[in-house]
Order: sequence, then structure tokens, then C-alpha cells
Amino acid sequence: MNDIVNTDMREFWNGAGAEKWLRFHEKMDANLLPFGQKAMAAAAVLPGEAVLDVGCGCGDTSFQIAGGVGPGGRVLGVDISEPLLARGIERAASNSGKNVAFEYGDAQILAFEAGAFDVIFSRFGVMFFDDPVAAFKNLRRALRAGGRVAFICWQATKANQWIAAPLEIVAKHVPLLEPAGPEDPGPLSLADPDRVTRILTASGFRDVAINGFETAFSVGDSVDEAVAFLMQMGPASSAIAQSGVDDTVKSKIAADLRDALNPPDAAAGVTMGSATWVVTARNP
Repeated sequence: MNDIVNTDMREFWNGAGAEKWLRFHEKMDANLLPFGQKAMAAAAVLPGEAVLDVGCGCGDTSFQIAGGVGPGGRVLGVDISEPLLARGIERAASNSGKNVAFEYGDAQILAFEAGAFDVIFSRFGVMFFDDPVAAFKNLRRALRAGGRVAFICWQATKANQWIAAPLEIVAKHVPLLEPAGPEDPGPLSLADPDRVTRILTASGFRDVAINGFETAFSVGDSVDEAVAFLMQMGPASSAIAQSGVDDTVKSKIAADLRDALNPPDAAAGVTMGSATWVVTARNP
């Protein structure tokens, strides 16, 4: 693998990012289930198809897709994070299905077999390329003629309550990080639908369609769980971590978050608004 490509993202997802994700793995994948299902519906995977799952993480989406393609199909999950992928490989070893495989590597440069897949799929896994046009060109080469891509990505911060509200609270206690530039890789790098269209069109895809999907995002089964989650995952957690504040300030942030959440029925769990784009396109 070329060490020059996506080095920051690879370092993050093999370090702090992976540690956080693994800490919340089961909760995260349960919370993200509706988003993955929405993208899978858009992909319209058929029995017998071959699917490339980009940024597969611990493999939840790969295993779900494998159920759709059936024993006559196959799924290859790829990820830049060795710790996350190791969890997926471990789960595959005890999984009765034989149509799922995993490969460590950067989808921007991995040498996929040309035309080997019917579908390129991703649940929040394609926002981290430092050269998205090069990445999607590489992915398109892996698609057969007429193959399709379907992925889901976050809309802008202001459209996502689960991102915006904690950031507003954290900003009262610590300086916020400089927001990423519009061309910088990161979880919100595909928030602009015009940019998404430009990237996919420049990569050779056609029939680009982008549809909004808004839903309640579960951030915890209780207020305490929601506070812990928001302080350790997402942009607010990054601001807290990089500020170097002590436990006293963290306790104040947690108290403010707890007051702000205050759901009418805490027993039902804590949800916050979220907004995403479901993107589809075709390889001509």
C-alpha cells in the first residue's frame, strides 16, 4: 500500500478512531442499522450478485448483504482499519455463511479485479478519501458495465442535531476545532450534493441520483449512555479530546449535555435528529 495515500485517515482509523469504534461497536452498528438498510434498498442487491462493501468496518453490512445475495453471490468487505477488519474476520470465521470475505487495504488504490462486481456499496465509508475522484475511478473499474454504486453519507452539521447540539454545548467550555475544508476528507466531506455529483461524474459514473433521508438517530438507551456516547464519538468528542481539558471541565460538559437531552421518556431511550444523503449511480 502506498504510504502517501490517505495517511491521516489511515492513522486515525488504526488508532484513536478504531479504539472508539470498537468500544461502541455493537451499539453503533445497531444505531446505524436503519441507514444501512436504506442504502441497501437503494442498491437493490439481487441473489447471485457480487458486492464490494467499502469501509465495511467490523463487517455488519457485509454480513447483511450476504444474506441478500445468497449462496450464489459473494461479498468482499474492504477497510483501511486493521483493528476493525480483524473483528469482521473473527466473526466470519464463526459465521456459517461462506460467501463473505474481507481484505485490508485502501479502496482508493487497491488493485481490484476489473469488472468483478455488480454493486459497490458503502454505509458511511466513502467520505475519507483524500482524492475522491481517483478513489471512485478505482472503484468504477471494479464494476462490470452497467454495474451500480449505492452509498449513504452525512448531510451538513446544521442538518444533524446529533452533531450540532453537542458541538454547541462543547463550545461553551472549549475552543472548537477549525472546521474541515470543503475538499478535506472526513465524515462530512460529502455533505454538499453538488460536490458529490461532480465527483461521481468526473469518475465516469452516470445517472447520479441523490435523495435525502432523515430519521431519529439513537444515541443511547439512557441519558447517561447518550452522554457517554456523545462525549466519545463524533465531532464534539474530537474537540474535547484535542482541547486537553481536565476531568472537571469534562464533568461540566457532561452535565450540560445531560440537561440538554432530558427526554420526556428516558426509558424509551434518547434519540436526536439526523440527516443523510442516499446516493446512487451507474457505470455506463
